Amino acid sequence: MQNYPQYSSKQKWIHWSTLLLIVSAFLLMILKVTLSQYLGGMSTIYILHKSFGVLIFVITLCRFVVIKSNGVPEVLPKNQKLQRILSKSTQGLIYIFLIIMPLSGYLMSSRPLNFLGVITIPAIDMPNIYYSFFHITHKVSSYLLVILLILHIAGALYHYFWIRDKVLQSMLSRN
Repeated sequence: MQNYPQYSSKQKWIHWSTLLLIVSAFLLMILKVTLSQYLGGMSTIYILHKSFGVLIFVITLCRFVVIKSNGVPEVLPKNQKLQRILSKSTQGLIYIFLIIMPLSGYLMSSRPLNFLGVITIPAIDMPNIYYSFFHITHKVSSYLLVILLILHIAGALYHYFWIRDKVLQSMLSRN
C-alpha cells in the first residue's frame, strides 16, 4: 500500500504527454534544417511543430478540467511554505506559458494552421505589427518555458536525491 499522495492516471498521462510534445516541438525548431532532410522538407517540420502546439493547447485545457474535477494531491507538507510557494508558482507559470505559447504561435502566422495535414484552421487577419508582437511573444515565451521546465525538473530531482521524499514518485508510480 502506498503511503504518499498520488496524481491520478489522467494527470500523469497529461503531464508526461505534454512534456513529450514540448520537447518534440522545441527540438523540431532547433534541428529543423537537419530534420527537414529526413522528414520531407521544411513544410513538414512546420506542420508537425504547429500540430504539436495545437495538441499542447488542447491537452492543457483538458488538464484544467481534470484539475477542477479531481484536484491535485498535496505532495508537499503544509509546513514547507517556501517549497510550496516555489512549487505552485513554477507550476502556475508553466500553465500560463502552455496557453501563451500555442496561442502566440497561431497568431504570429499570417497563414492558415494545418493540423497534421487533416484540418485547416484559418489565419486571423491583423496588421503586421501584431504578427511581429506575437512572434516575439512566442520566441521569448519558449525560452522562459524551457527555464521553468528546468526548474521544475531540478525541484523534482532535489526532492528525490536530497530530501528523499516521495514527491517524484507521486508522478511516476502506478495507481
